[in-house]
Amino acid sequence: MRTAASLAILACGFAAAMWPGLPPAVAGGAGVAAAIGLVAGSLIAGLPAGRSGRKAALVCGLALLSAALWCLAAAPAPHAWMRLSMGALGLGAGMSLLAANALVWAAASGNRAAALNLLILPIPVGALVSPVLPPEIMTLAAAALATLALAFAAWTPMPSGAAVPLETTAVEKRPAISLLALLLFLYALCEAGTWNWLVEYWRTARVLDRQTAWLILSYGLPLGLIAGRAGSARLLAAIPPMAVVRVAGFAMAFATALMLLARSPSAACVAAFVVGVAMAPVLPTTLAAAGEALPRWPAAGMGMALAAGWLGLAASGPLIAWIASRSSLRTAMTMLPALSLAMAQVAVAMTPRKGSSES
Repeated sequence: MRTAASLAILACGFAAAMWPGLPPAVAGGAGVAAAIGLVAGSLIAGLPAGRSGRKAALVCGLALLSAALWCLAAAPAPHAWMRLSMGALGLGAGMSLLAANALVWAAASGNRAAALNLLILPIPVGALVSPVLPPEIMTLAAAALATLALAFAAWTPMPSGAAVPLETTAVEKRPAISLLALLLFLYALCEAGTWNWLVEYWRTARVLDRQTAWLILSYGLPLGLIAGRAGSARLLAAIPPMAVVRVAGFAMAFATALMLLARSPSAACVAAFVVGVAMAPVLPTTLAAAGEALPRWPAAGMGMALAAGWLGLAASGPLIAWIASRSSLRTAMTMLPALSLAMAQVAVAMTPRKGSSES
């Protein structure tokens, strides 16, 4: 079961990494279609995955993802068909990610946040290999991985019953899901802004040329994410999940500021890696907390939080472009440390105070 979930996560990571290879003429429309699909997929899969349909949600999501990737890997298609394929890809990826996380969350008998950190660890692998693979090969590799994950998911026996969630107090349950959704929205704004605009920022600041900046981002940030999630899985054995997210938010504020101040290739390499380490635990740890926030429908809680994250992903590019058009890209990029601090404050607001559970 964990192998099927891990393959699904890896396939989604490869699908995300093929984004830079899209033709510029269709990237904008395809991005909107994919974002709509991601939000819809997370919400659609949330309810069936919450009870006995986790395997069905995973299989359906991977089938959509695989079909969309094979369509994109075929001969060049008209722009409208490519946008349709990207919408199906987003829908399949949203369903697959949610179902894979819900399966591992339900199967984890101990620390669920640590289990999800290990599950999501392979997502950046696609970004690591994308600089050395042509876009056509990258798309074929993503399609083959999605098909392999589909075969594993279809044939692997998976638990059908709903797991009993860990103990939470009644005071913490209801407000948590809205705050967790806000937290992932802010996080996605920051991470997507880094992926989409850092190369251009370093180029306009005359720190690095475009190719060098892209290579540093493509290796530094994913390696940091992998190292950070591996380390967070160990830290979560001793530190409460929201405390880890709170520290990650403050660390992101420091790391993104360091990233913007880098003025040499070596400093840029260090900054990109540190940013990845700081960002690493936020998504999986918050998803685990979202499952705890709605004990009767944990996958629905995870789906709502994940959908908010996808909305942040879609809003990040236009928001930074809008600020840059009215001021400068440097001013727009200072939004990243500010978003990180706001995210840390949300995590602080969610940290139970002493005596609050007894009151």
